[in-house]
Amino acid sequence: MKKAAGFILILLLAACKSNNEVDAVSIIEVMRAPGDSFQTDPITVSETTDENPFPWNRFFVTEFDRAKVQSVRALAGYLANDFRFRLLINGHPTYGENGKHVESHPLTAARLDYALSTGLTGAGQIVSMIDSGIRLSHEQFDGKTIYTSGNVPPPGDFHGTAVASVIAGSGTNGGTLGFAAAADIHQGYLDYDASVSWSKLGAYMSDAAGLGAIASNNSWGLAGMTVKNADVATYFNSRQTKPYIDGLRNFATGGVIVFALQNDYRAESASLIAALPLGIPELEANWISVVNAIPVFDDERILSAERISTACLETARFCMAANGQIMVASETGNSDYEVGIGASFAAPQVAGSIALLAEAFPDLSAAQLRDRLLATADNRFFDNYAGVVTFAPGITHGYNQEFGHGFLDLRSALLPIGQPVVMMANGQTIDLGTAAITSGAATGDGLTQSLAALSVVSQDQLNAGFTLSAEVLAGADSPADHAATALLAAIHPTVAAARRSQNAAIRSGKNLAGHRGVWSDPTGAELLGSNAIPLTSPDNDFGFSVLTGEGTTGVSVHQTFDVVNGNLRLGFASMRTDGSIMGVSVASSTGEVSSSTNAVHVDFASRIATDTALRFNAEMGVASGDGAGMVNDFSSMSYNRVSVTLERADVGRTGDVLAMFARRPVGIIRGSATMDLPVQFANGVTSFASQNVSLAPVERQFDVGFEYSTPVLRNANLTVGMMHSDNNGNTAGRRVVSSFIGLHFSF
Repeated sequence: MKKAAGFILILLLAACKSNNEVDAVSIIEVMRAPGDSFQTDPITVSETTDENPFPWNRFFVTEFDRAKVQSVRALAGYLANDFRFRLLINGHPTYGENGKHVESHPLTAARLDYALSTGLTGAGQIVSMIDSGIRLSHEQFDGKTIYTSGNVPPPGDFHGTAVASVIAGSGTNGGTLGFAAAADIHQGYLDYDASVSWSKLGAYMSDAAGLGAIASNNSWGLAGMTVKNADVATYFNSRQTKPYIDGLRNFATGGVIVFALQNDYRAESASLIAALPLGIPELEANWISVVNAIPVFDDERILSAERISTACLETARFCMAANGQIMVASETGNSDYEVGIGASFAAPQVAGSIALLAEAFPDLSAAQLRDRLLATADNRFFDNYAGVVTFAPGITHGYNQEFGHGFLDLRSALLPIGQPVVMMANGQTIDLGTAAITSGAATGDGLTQSLAALSVVSQDQLNAGFTLSAEVLAGADSPADHAATALLAAIHPTVAAARRSQNAAIRSGKNLAGHRGVWSDPTGAELLGSNAIPLTSPDNDFGFSVLTGEGTTGVSVHQTFDVVNGNLRLGFASMRTDGSIMGVSVASSTGEVSSSTNAVHVDFASRIATDTALRFNAEMGVASGDGAGMVNDFSSMSYNRVSVTLERADVGRTGDVLAMFARRPVGIIRGSATMDLPVQFANGVTSFASQNVSLAPVERQFDVGFEYSTPVLRNANLTVGMMHSDNNGNTAGRRVVSSFIGLHFSF
């Protein structure tokens, strides 16, 4: 009988102890010879349950909820996979001779805790496996649908039961928690005591493809056959193996094929079948080979790794590592468990991870899921790269001959890869993190709060679609520093003259309406960045000014009327602004907003005692403009501002002025933007929905405060002030107390 081909069976002989240690483990390879091929029977279903609806969830994670991660780590099934045991592997440089005690944390090393903390379970997914029989009555498979190609296999063996539990163990009663705990299983039964049938194996793969399985786990190999001693292309392009290759091609149209490499640490060449893409190149896009390693790691990264199995070797370009020292379900009883060791139990971790990613990213193809897992493998613990794979423009990942692309890292696989973008209806994109629309002081948190109630989708550089709050599209100008503005006014060369003028106005009741203190809030025109250049004398009752500033032009007029003990000033302003509408703008790379604003203002001031005056200021305006970028249009906006000030002259010293005020600065009271938001991403196509987004702040800013200006020394003016702002910057709940002391000397 030739030994041209065969299966590797990994027998794990372990006796569990109450102290959670395990006696020495031996790894035995049993060689089997190929025989004649035969056809499989139709697919049958064992332990059928109600079909799980596919949860079309999408997960966007910028940071993980630490409390939820800790909750996963506290699960009994999770804790079962934190254990210590003595590992003995004949001929291994570290674990040979008398062996060595090992602490194994396979789930944590793969960052499965982070993946499960997002709610992923593998629900709705099917993972196929070609292996020996599964103990279907084991508690870890309760409630699962297990599909079997061909005849229902005999009562379960250790290997098949263990592999199935790593893929999809439910964690029941603190037992094995599989990587895709809620996934279902398809089994192609592999009898290690029978001869190989390539036709049968091919039929298994086609059956799995027909069921829609997302991954196929293969923890077996051809004994003694490596890339060095057999030509991959020649062997697998033969008439004998054609049914199997056809089945693999069929499965690869919608699934990822995962193969464990051999357990021989000193092997100099990769297992022939795990390296199959070297001879059938079109399979590589859907193929992952897996080696077994024990990592040293912290919560940030893999620090180092001790290889247990063979290296990736010739398969390095499509290879990765996982910790194959894991607690598995045993065939000896329905609630029995033991420690499994070998690449056989590293590979199903990768297959289960593909199922989790398929649940998280249902729009990705199997090849894209495979790329995602390889491109995010943690390779930071080595730098001796043998090569680099480009997975997308700008997305490259280095690999080496020992660990391939590195260690399985589900946490990174769920995060956006590269620079995520948000699609626009006109076909352009903006980088996620770039504000598509930015609010000004008049809008406050209105824009952010409105967008927070909506969702959008973005895509990363590996084509994954993420659903996230539309709030990420909003930007906001920094709130004004009131104290700094007041201080600058308090040390301006004109401050003393302004104090003297105001003191005289309070006492005479003349020119009261035109005064503005150092705490003055901006008008609508000033909020848009314009300055007024008066073209008439300030002593005239009629005033005319040109408004000019960056992007803003306009005019303002006012007429002052004398009333009993005071003045009434009525004014009107009209402005044209390029780049914003009431301070709201869009990303400069996507276009520019143009707007027009018209406003009326009323200033009334009256002397109510010989040394006291009362002032009232109000402004109302409307703005309209066209959209740009993601903003299709703006509705007409209305805004207002109002303030009341009580002023007294000669309070503590002749010539001083004390002003106490309450005010509501400029804020939008009505207005919205119509935005075309990307709301769905499927099959590479983004769908958009038109949404009205309110621009009015949820809560308006309200200020109370005082300012006091007085002459000191011979040529100095002292100004002090304090102000308390509720909902500062028109942002609900933001409270700010501002104060200043300004001293100006004249020479």
